[in-house]
Amino acid sequence: MSGNATKRSAAVGTARGAVDGERGSTVVGTLLALGAIAIVAAVWLTVAHAAAPGEGPAASGGASARAAGTPTTALDPMTEGGQALMEKAHKGGRKHTASPLIIPKQSIPLRFSHSVHLANKLECSDCHDSVKQSLRASDVNLPKEAQCLDCHDIEDEDPAASPPGTCATCHPGFTPEWLPGADRSDTSQVKAHPPAVRFPTPNLKFNHKIHLDQGTTCATCHGDMSNVALATRENALPVMGTCLSCHDGKQASSECKTCHLTVPDGRIDTKLLGQMLEPAGWYFDDAHGPGWLEDHRVAASLGDGYCANCHTQKECVDCHNGVTKPLKVHPNNWILQHPIAARKNVPDCQSCHRSQTFCVDCHQATKVVVEQPNRPPEQVSFHGDLDRWVGVKGERTAGHHSFEAQRNIRACASCHTEESCMKCHAVTGLNVNPHPPGFVGSGACSRMASKNPRACIKCHESIPACQ
Repeated sequence: MSGNATKRSAAVGTARGAVDGERGSTVVGTLLALGAIAIVAAVWLTVAHAAAPGEGPAASGGASARAAGTPTTALDPMTEGGQALMEKAHKGGRKHTASPLIIPKQSIPLRFSHSVHLANKLECSDCHDSVKQSLRASDVNLPKEAQCLDCHDIEDEDPAASPPGTCATCHPGFTPEWLPGADRSDTSQVKAHPPAVRFPTPNLKFNHKIHLDQGTTCATCHGDMSNVALATRENALPVMGTCLSCHDGKQASSECKTCHLTVPDGRIDTKLLGQMLEPAGWYFDDAHGPGWLEDHRVAASLGDGYCANCHTQKECVDCHNGVTKPLKVHPNNWILQHPIAARKNVPDCQSCHRSQTFCVDCHQATKVVVEQPNRPPEQVSFHGDLDRWVGVKGERTAGHHSFEAQRNIRACASCHTEESCMKCHAVTGLNVNPHPPGFVGSGACSRMASKNPRACIKCHESIPACQ
């Protein structure tokens, strides 16, 4: 036998005895567990009602906060605040089981105890060795029958050290009916086989090899299996909170599409198994229940991209068209708040406010401009700190005109013409190259040309190929 097989065979006698012992204690253990759950639930409810405002479990729910007259705080899921709230929701144990739409129902008609095998010094890789090279979530990383038979031989050379295995050891209640003259060491010569393990393909992207190569252990995702008597989906599959303990946007990507299947435009594929995948509600009180038409505005305020993981801007506009729903989608104090939102994502504004003159018409009529003491009138603009906005040194990030122009040059065209660019970037001006390193290969070139090619032809004789 192989090295792993020898190790497993040495432990198999003790393992079988322990399995038999555990069978008799299953009912008692279940009753004790139910009693403990009832006690814990009672204590939890008492503590929850006695908790001070902002400290109890209800404090994290938007609906509960609204009922109490407290405004709900909007958090971007990709910020530290959003991650902290999510981590708080999951610390202390597995709060929910894996979604049956993400990981469809599995069938495991086997009697198998992880705790017994681990207690006898077996390791996860002794049985699940294929996981080391597994690249897809669709891989079924279960041991083949031959691996089991390394220890659980039907005909053992030394029965005293390792009693022969029987089908009923792992397949409860199954007695094989052999073909006439069959070699009973060859299970293919059985007339009928017991129900097979069935693992439907998960609706998820996952690469075991990458995680193992990064030093992630089996227990990190699957939990401590040393006390798991029966192999079931409920006690071995990771839940989203476990994933987010590493995928927090810092250690690893927290983008939904990192793990979830997507449709061609990059949004999450929500139509799975003939049903609709929807938020469960543990995340920012965003369950799509009966009151969702009223409550969705809270989730929509969480930050850029949250709703866009599943929805398009067209869905918002089609509903808020003045017929199905009122045109108004902004809160009463939006005049004060809109500069922040416009700075974060101008294309969202243009879903409804399509005219490039929309901003200019209002600002000119109300004479609302950014006040900047010690600046001459011609330098007063909507751009804040002009040293940062125009500066040729330092990072070209949000707040620098080149960053904003690449993001949405149509917004620039609301006030400026192409000649405005030429005053600085032409050889007769400051002669500053407007294109940062990697501009052509990054896709920014083609995006800019598709939005406003007139800016390109001021310098280029024709629109560049950008490839």
